[in-house]
Amino acid sequence: MGISRDSRHKRSATGAKRAYYRKKRAFEKGRQPANTRIGTKRIHLVRTRGGNQKFRALRLESGNFSWGSEGVSRKTRVIVVAYHPSNNELVRTNTLTKSAVVQIDAAPFRQWYEAHYGQPLGRRRQQKTEATEEKKSNSVVKKQAARFAESGKVEGAIEKQFESGRLYAVIASRPGQSGRVDGYILEGDELAFYQRAIRKNHTMPPKTTKTRLLLISDTHTLPPSPSSFNTPYRHPLPPAQILLHAGDITKVGLHSEHTLILEMLKRHPAELKIVIAGNHDITLDEGYYNRPSGQEQQSGENLESPAVIKALYTSHAAVNAGIRYLEEETRTFIVPSTGAKFTVYASPYTPEFCAWAFAYPRKEDRFNPAGDISPGSVSAGTTNSVVPSFPGVDIMLTHGPPMGILDQVVGSGESVGCKHLRRAVERARPALHVFGHIHEGHGARRAEWGDDSVDGVAGSGSGSRLRRVEEIRADRETVMEERSAYVDLTSGSGKPLRRGEETVFVNASVVNVQYQGLNAPWVVDLDLEVGGGDENEMVND
Repeated sequence: MGISRDSRHKRSATGAKRAYYRKKRAFEKGRQPANTRIGTKRIHLVRTRGGNQKFRALRLESGNFSWGSEGVSRKTRVIVVAYHPSNNELVRTNTLTKSAVVQIDAAPFRQWYEAHYGQPLGRRRQQKTEATEEKKSNSVVKKQAARFAESGKVEGAIEKQFESGRLYAVIASRPGQSGRVDGYILEGDELAFYQRAIRKNHTMPPKTTKTRLLLISDTHTLPPSPSSFNTPYRHPLPPAQILLHAGDITKVGLHSEHTLILEMLKRHPAELKIVIAGNHDITLDEGYYNRPSGQEQQSGENLESPAVIKALYTSHAAVNAGIRYLEEETRTFIVPSTGAKFTVYASPYTPEFCAWAFAYPRKEDRFNPAGDISPGSVSAGTTNSVVPSFPGVDIMLTHGPPMGILDQVVGSGESVGCKHLRRAVERARPALHVFGHIHEGHGARRAEWGDDSVDGVAGSGSGSRLRRVEEIRADRETVMEERSAYVDLTSGSGKPLRRGEETVFVNASVVNVQYQGLNAPWVVDLDLEVGGGDENEMVND
């Protein structure tokens, strides 16, 4: 009968074994734990003894929390699990159970406090000019002042939490049985106790900062159109702290083409501009370009020097402008102004296509270790030149798409992405995967990963680890006005990204099938951990 909740197997108070006088009973059986996580609300009904029901919450994102000293309750969003008295693994997986200490959004309680007492709360770090004075009658002002004098003083530890926008609270309900995540805000000695426990166990969530990324790909020597043109890919490009270019910078890799796009990148205000090559950037693939078949594609043009072309991206002028050229590697960067730290895996390689550059045979697996290669996935004699382990990768930047994600070609509708790259993404589960190559695949998808493996082998390549994929839609008028399609994945959004459980895929090709610059760049807001260390710290594979 599996899990049992009987007590016959337990010893008595004196330590004696109890005699078994009967077998297990159905009313004593237990069920698997709900393991309620933070996410879009999802509840299953479970029939129980007597025809009653339990509400098995699998995902919850908000609940009712009370502020005891003020006698007020508000529905608010649960942000993260900060501490659990029974198991730190429940903190790592953001599992909601009774007695878990969570951080909740402070905004509903701040709004109530300021309306009730007429005094600002937790706004010391904001400019006074940001808030406009609301007109009030004298009677209302006097009433609020009297309330504030009588009971408006807020504990210092709680006021500091209001400044950060997050409050510590304890879950008092049983989400796996009631389908609700309700609780109360921590105060006084209980708050001090849990703050000490959090510091002691180092389970406090890492400090993060909201970071804006601009995503483009497949520029093919087309800078943004003049501002007067009726296209979202027009001058100036939207501002961001990080710019990612997923390859196909040029049409055929001429020096003049690289220079044109480099000047565009240098003028952009982003602090970091991470660039990889694509199959059209033939002069950046030295081995390909120096063979006779590579030179024939120059069609009578003067031969270029791959070393000179690469030096354009690695020169002092380019580095000082924030440009970082990546080949097939994993690197960690830090945004200078905010200290936001993130790790990128980059690869310009795509399955062979019309004898262009940076190609590999479709049967070759460049992305997964030998132990994770399904039978028959690598042909005889094939070697894996690069086998990344993806240590803590936040962003994957590849020129080509993974199999089945924004990779369908016009006409046949065939998916031409790489199945091995798809399995690599399953292993890495980055927050963001940016690519291009397939112009008609322009768009974005938000994917939720499943915890189940296939035939007992994680990442077997069938793609069944993707539980759900939904399209990210952008309003056409807004896209035209803002010159970009926008996605907010931060904790302050209505639907924050669940790291490790979700990945957002973006095909950022700015040109369409006819090589016209009509597709919108993508702008993504992402929470990145604030960390120390040297910029461009290398991460060993």
